[in-house]
Parts: sequence; structure tokens; C-alpha cells
Amino acid sequence: MTCDRPGWRLAALAFLLSPSLALAQAKPDDGRIDLKLFDRAEVDRSKGCSIALWQANRDPDKDRYAFIFSEALTGQNNTRQPARIKIGDQILTMTRVAVGGKAGGYGLHPYQLYKLAQGEGFAVLELKLGEIEGEAVEIESGSLVLSLPGKQQFRASVKGGAGCMSAAAPPPPAQAAAPVGGAPAGGAPAQFTRYQVRPAQVPRAVLAQAEKRYGCNPEVMKMGVTGFQMSEESAIWEIRCQIFNIQGNSVFALVYLPDPAQNLSFLTFKAPPGRKRTSEPAELMSPSWDVRARTVTGVALGRSTGDCGVYERHRVNEAGEFVLVEYREKEACDGKTVKPEQFPLVYRGR
Repeated sequence: MTCDRPGWRLAALAFLLSPSLALAQAKPDDGRIDLKLFDRAEVDRSKGCSIALWQANRDPDKDRYAFIFSEALTGQNNTRQPARIKIGDQILTMTRVAVGGKAGGYGLHPYQLYKLAQGEGFAVLELKLGEIEGEAVEIESGSLVLSLPGKQQFRASVKGGAGCMSAAAPPPPAQAAAPVGGAPAGGAPAQFTRYQVRPAQVPRAVLAQAEKRYGCNPEVMKMGVTGFQMSEESAIWEIRCQIFNIQGNSVFALVYLPDPAQNLSFLTFKAPPGRKRTSEPAELMSPSWDVRARTVTGVALGRSTGDCGVYERHRVNEAGEFVLVEYREKEACDGKTVKPEQFPLVYRGR
């Protein structure tokens, strides 16, 4: 059942709600719905795709209790799994049964109606959706209204987001363990392969340094470290640092694999001559790798609409340093949205 008018909620509720619920709502009742916030550990967004809502006045990156609604998406078509809310000490599931308004990314709509799997409860989501930015959609504001038989209606102001965490890359093949030949033309190492670093291989001291120096979130760092093999004894480690509403950032360390805790150096990214990076020197926003070209791209949006920001591309040289290849910046947040790689060119390396 779909409808494109805001008034769809009344029609949908009148059609779907049972008479018993309608009667219960009509009676005077002081009963309150004991809707709870999830503990951060109960909402794992580190794998696959998901939609999450949090209480509008809380920060899911800082507050232990912030999330109020979560919904996993699976498969190539982002098939919805039962959404979850928490009432008292129970986690309850519910299924979307009606939508209204223009569809957005990840199948989101401004108006969504859910029915609880057990009983006659319903939840209505009214959301203000942002545009798709890379692999994320921001839910800029909205409300969750919960109705249960014999209870007062509960309304909460929410914000949220939808997005996907990329699957971990496979470890490098055994035959790539030793470099062959010297550095190719362009000064990049001959061996450069991506692999997932096992948690046991990442000393706590490395993560502690990232937290102390750059304020990296320990929970975000638990999502995993990706390695880029430089030689038999060295690699660049990408450490996920923080996740914001629409973007995340990473820091990078050149490590000596036999003893990474004692022999590592955090890498920095250079700005074009006469410019200052909008991000901190050691941080790259929304990194995306081209392993074959040994380059990493970062996009730092000025705001969620994506109409301004910075696009930068860096190459790994033979010494394991980042060399600026391309830098683009759109300073005017004028409502005119273009792809970041089409921002005005500021610098291009030789």
C-alpha cells in the first residue's frame, strides 16, 4: 500500500489498525509506553547495510544510549529485515507495511508505517531525507510515533542515517608475499596489495596512539584495520577513526610488521601550495582506494547537501609516503550540486 500525500497516515491507520486498538485509544488512559534507547553495543552497523534512527538530542558517536530504531538491509537489492525497537527490557521487531511520499535512497520514504510482529502495535515514521552522498543518506530530522493498545501514544524526535559498510577485502595471495623487482616507473613500490589485518595482529598500543593523537573512537576502530603491503616487513595500515552523520574518516600508519607497536609512523596528507586542507593533516575523509594505481581518494563535503567541499587524490610513493596528485575544491555552498570529481581544479601533480 503506497500513497504520495502526507494525509496517507490517517487512511493507512484507519485501514490497518484493528478495532480493539481504535477503541483502546479512544478511552482515557494514563498508561505510558516504556520505549527505551538501545545500548550502543546492541546496534552494530559495522557490517553490511542498515538504517538507524537516534534520539535527536543525542550523539550516537559519543553517547552510549542514543539509538531508538534499527533496520538491517541485506543482499544486492537491500532487502529489509525486521526493524527493531526496545520497550522495557524487550527488543521487539516490526515490519514496514505502507509508505508515502517520494522514494529516496535505500528505499526510504518521508512517511513509513510499521506493524509490530506481535500484538496490534504500530509505528509511524515521518522523516526529512537528505540526498545520497556516496554510500550514505542522512535523515536530517523527523519523528517516530508509537501506538500500542491501552497505552498513550509515544512520540520521539529523531535523526538518523542509512548506509553500507564495505565488506573486508580478502588477504593477499601467498605468492605475493615477497616483492619482485624494484620500484616501477613513477616511484611506487612494486608490491602493493590490500588485505584485512586480523585483530590479533593489531597491538593495543597502536590503537591507543590513534585515540590519543587524533581522537579516534575506540568503537569505530574495532570495525577493523585494512593493510596495504609495501614489502615483506612493512605495510600501510588504514585505521577507521570516526563516523559522522554522512561521512567517516581514517588515519594511516606506516608500520614495521615484526613489531608495529614500537616501530610505526602516522602519515600525513599535503595541501596544494598556498592552501590549507579542510581536514586535519593526518586524516582523510571517506577514503577510497585504487590499489592498482596505488592511489587513495578522499572527499570532505562542506555540508550534507554535497554542494561544496574538497576532492583530493594521493599516491603512495616508494618510501610509503602520500604524494598529492590532484586537489579540487568547491568553496561556494550555493545549492548547485555536482560530483566531487567535478569540483573546480586547484592543483594537479606532475
